[in-house]
Amino acid sequence: MKNKLKPLITGLIMILPLLLLSFATPQKVSAADSVKVTLHNRVFDSAREAKQNTGEIMNDFGGTGLNGVTFKAYNVTDHYLSLRKSGYSAQHAVTVIQSEAKYSVPSYAGSVVATETTATSKGEDGIASFDNLNLKDSDGNYQTYLFVETNSPTYVTQQAAPIVLTMPIYKTSDTSAINHDIQIYPKNVKSTPVTKDLDEASKRDLAVTLPDRSTIYNAQYGQSFGYNIKVNVTWNIEDRDTFNVVDKPDTGIDIDASTVSIDGLTKGTDYTVNKKDNGYQVVFNTTTSAAVQALAGKSLTITYKATLTNNATPDTAIGNTATLNIGNTATLNIGNGTDTTSTQANGPKIYTGGAQFVNKDSQSNKTLAGAKFQLVKVDSNGNIVSYATQASDSSYTWSDSATGATKYTSDTNGLVALKGLSYSDKLDSGESYALLEIKAPDGYAKLDSPVKFSITKGSFDDSNKITIDNTKEGGLLPSTGGKGIYIFLAIGIVIMIVAFGGYKAIKKHEEI
Repeated sequence: MKNKLKPLITGLIMILPLLLLSFATPQKVSAADSVKVTLHNRVFDSAREAKQNTGEIMNDFGGTGLNGVTFKAYNVTDHYLSLRKSGYSAQHAVTVIQSEAKYSVPSYAGSVVATETTATSKGEDGIASFDNLNLKDSDGNYQTYLFVETNSPTYVTQQAAPIVLTMPIYKTSDTSAINHDIQIYPKNVKSTPVTKDLDEASKRDLAVTLPDRSTIYNAQYGQSFGYNIKVNVTWNIEDRDTFNVVDKPDTGIDIDASTVSIDGLTKGTDYTVNKKDNGYQVVFNTTTSAAVQALAGKSLTITYKATLTNNATPDTAIGNTATLNIGNTATLNIGNGTDTTSTQANGPKIYTGGAQFVNKDSQSNKTLAGAKFQLVKVDSNGNIVSYATQASDSSYTWSDSATGATKYTSDTNGLVALKGLSYSDKLDSGESYALLEIKAPDGYAKLDSPVKFSITKGSFDDSNKITIDNTKEGGLLPSTGGKGIYIFLAIGIVIMIVAFGGYKAIKKHEEI
């Protein structure tokens, strides 16, 4: 029996250390065997020349700390060593790995060692720390790590260049001492995601300079003008399943969705246009369109035409807003990427002009209904040069003939309102707007000449109503007891004196 137990006891004694080792708490990598890499992600408004990292704090690096950028770390030691064995220098091997990782993570990178997203740390934005990275492997080979930016805010148009760190990194103050706390500064470039403006031809056509030297844009009913929307495309647009622009104008502007166009892209293949209310939506194909994917880090321009409608109120700023939506509606393997970011850009305001008139009795100040007018333009001498006709959509056309010209009738309050006109500053030199009365109110004399007026910013306001006076047929009658009759008596006496004097002169001449 003892002989049978002896081998069993001997075996237990031999495996006991292994059993104890399996239950032992794993030991952390010692500080001497590990490194910490801290990324200080910086963002700039434009591309800058590369700046050499020192591996230590660089307070003069420039830019602004950027939060929300995701980096992944990969161990690429085996590939680096294979390049070295094939004759590549250390610098050449690093350059090759950086180049291969520029657009996508290379297959040899294997699984992710760690993932970190930049955030605020110790009062500094843009910090991502990778702790306890092995300095060497079990065979004593110094490790090589690749850090790749996989996600960033949508206004970032230039991705940070891949970072390759080959251990050991030495301190600048003591080149014989290994740096176990490495500081690296990756760099992004940001751009305004979306901007909107009138095209240059429309600016020239609509611009009016105000007395304070500021410039506004003025149009009349039915007038068309063009817009440009510039979109700076995020560098990782291929990884975004949502990329669209929605353009929504205020009441008074109508967009012709059929005119939406994007240079370099094909409607129906690279993007689609959907009409929405009096605006539109452009949806870009990010999944299969090579042309859209090729715009990563670049810009595109959407152009289209719009028209000012008779829903526009004079002296009211009318605009439209473009909204850029970029993101993901489904979880994709790009870091923290399920949200969609929306950015708005407002186009310049458009104004239209107008004027209000009140037809009144010249003596009693009573408002008069039923007067009929035509809108005309007159030259500096008051001669009519053109007549206005308004179509069913209230758009204006001008002709040198009165035939078919629109007639405006004063209402029960004596009011005539003209809306949707260009400002007078945009008329030809020496020309003015004027109202030509073609029929006076019943019992009143028609005006002999057109009534000039100006259209400016604010001229449609109720406080700026223009009075048009009509006089009753038969002339003016003085009030009883008033001074008016004495004026006529005085005139009669003067005429009689002149006549009598003339008579005496003739009589005297005859006597001679």
